[in-house]
Amino acid sequence: MAVSPVRVAIIGHSFIRRLREYAEKCNIKNLNLDSHFSVSMRGKGGLCLKHLSYDASILRFVSSPDICFLQLGENDIQSNSVPLKIATDIIAIANFLHDGVGVKIVLVGQLLRRLPYSACNGFNEKVVEINRCLKAMSNHIEGVEFWSHRGFWADLSYLGPDGVHLMCTPSNCQPMRKFMRSIRNAVLIAEKKLRPVW
Repeated sequence: MAVSPVRVAIIGHSFIRRLREYAEKCNIKNLNLDSHFSVSMRGKGGLCLKHLSYDASILRFVSSPDICFLQLGENDIQSNSVPLKIATDIIAIANFLHDGVGVKIVLVGQLLRRLPYSACNGFNEKVVEINRCLKAMSNHIEGVEFWSHRGFWADLSYLGPDGVHLMCTPSNCQPMRKFMRSIRNAVLIAEKKLRPVW
């Protein structure tokens, strides 16, 4: 009897749209995972948390994914934003996917910083605080986990000229490859948790 593939949905703002475009351009299928996985990417440039309340299509599925990876929140940060509120809204979406849609594991991606000239005052400090809140809040929720992207914290050299998006040029696409590997690793670790214990 054929085993159904592990269904994975990667959802987020322009980082995910650009990741999908990069994967298509480089002919990368399923995040370079084997056929045991079926990966779809739903990325929308400029996506904010508030958009999801009146455009739920990005969270609507014919068949519930087994694993969802969320990369959201950076576009919601403004100089007067309250980090706890943004973190709470992200966790609410993760809870909806887990409890309402039936996703077995929801991975909440660490928010990434921006270069100061491309962000509001205090943006990077708010990112640090939102990540702290997300990590603490997800520790107490079954089926929701915080994922730290390794290699994106020592400096901001991973950013492209716009100071917002990951560097991805013909001569340097290493940051995008690293981002893809990070999500791939998150999916692999989550999938192991789905396996039955004998």
